[in-house]
Amino acid sequence: MGFHFGPRAGTRSYTASADLARKLARKGAGDSTGAAHLLAIMSGQTGGDPQALCPEEAEQAARSLAQAATRLRGASRRITEEIVHDAQAAADSGRSWWIS
Repeated sequence: MGFHFGPRAGTRSYTASADLARKLARKGAGDSTGAAHLLAIMSGQTGGDPQALCPEEAEQAARSLAQAATRLRGASRRITEEIVHDAQAAADSGRSWWIS
């Protein structure tokens, strides 16, 4: 299963998503409301149901995760960069960003 963040990004398991959320939190990605909400979704604190971030939260999450991605390596960095791309696309479109 895992989480689907948009057309480009996702994880294969909830465990992988939670691990990435912990890495991002350690790198300082939870410094905005949008990023904190996203990390809560990724770590399973919201129960695994589909969640939406408003365009402003998606923009905040994209900014915070982009900064944290520079401190990651390998697959974690690639997945984070894809999540950033999807978050920014949602923010630019002005629509809610659904994470399922």
